[in-house]
Amino acid sequence: MTYNFFTDDRLQPSRIIDVLASCLSVDPNAVDVADIDGEQENRNWGALVFCDHSSVRGDVSFGLDIFVQDTVASRPAEDELASSFAGAAGVVVLYPAEEQIPSAYWLVTPAGLVTRARLLSSDDENPVYSIDAVEAAVPELPDVRVMQLPEIIREQHVPTPETQNFVRALISLQEAPDAPAELRFADEAGSPLRRARECLAAWERMVRRMVDSWGAAGKYPVELYSEALGARDQLAQLANNLPKAAADLLGKSVGRLDEEFIKRSTPDDTWAIESGILAGPRDVQECAWWWRHKPLILPWG
Repeated sequence: MTYNFFTDDRLQPSRIIDVLASCLSVDPNAVDVADIDGEQENRNWGALVFCDHSSVRGDVSFGLDIFVQDTVASRPAEDELASSFAGAAGVVVLYPAEEQIPSAYWLVTPAGLVTRARLLSSDDENPVYSIDAVEAAVPELPDVRVMQLPEIIREQHVPTPETQNFVRALISLQEAPDAPAELRFADEAGSPLRRARECLAAWERMVRRMVDSWGAAGKYPVELYSEALGARDQLAQLANNLPKAAADLLGKSVGRLDEEFIKRSTPDDTWAIESGILAGPRDVQECAWWWRHKPLILPWG
């Protein structure tokens, strides 16, 4: 099993050996630690645990690539090893998040605080790393801004049953023997119907989050709320470019989602201005009614 960590401080090889031996319940003599850019001839190739370390520049100082043999009884998940390693070594540890986003990391402190982090690297041959933001204040990183990370939320799965029902009903219409050609071939890539499906899913994902009181964290960035309202704008526009049967189906799905949105929002002409989304009252009045609603539970700061 492999583990990939960054730490905020450098560690001596002897310290890494002791920490890994303790965390993985192996004898220290069974742990091999070496500088990835150093000599490799004297390594213990029969070790149970291998760790290549390298110095890096920026807000993180050390990179650790750890490999644990299958014969080791204790092979914890990456988050578990990161937490125990941070506590035993007294360092902040970052490890890659599950989302396919290069900057998405988890961060764990020696005291056990776990939070999301955005780790950026420069394009230099020897990159400089910066911890751009975290979702919870980290005492060891007082100068790093605290914010919710929109890119993480975009990657999180949210069920969209209304969109799925719309797609199924649409397919039934398209497969009918008497389906008009304009409907049968309307779902091609780049078509208004394909875009309508995408916008419906975007609108539904935000509405479902509202229904769920914004999830366990109870937070949602205002820019993503604004993006969802923009998707609702497009739904209104696209309906005019769809075959009538498809537009009718879309209207019913949008209507049901709008009902949920109205239940969990309240009229407000100022939130978009106060949040910096719109410039002034004239912009608000030119927008559709959904732009003049804010959530009953405000999920952003």
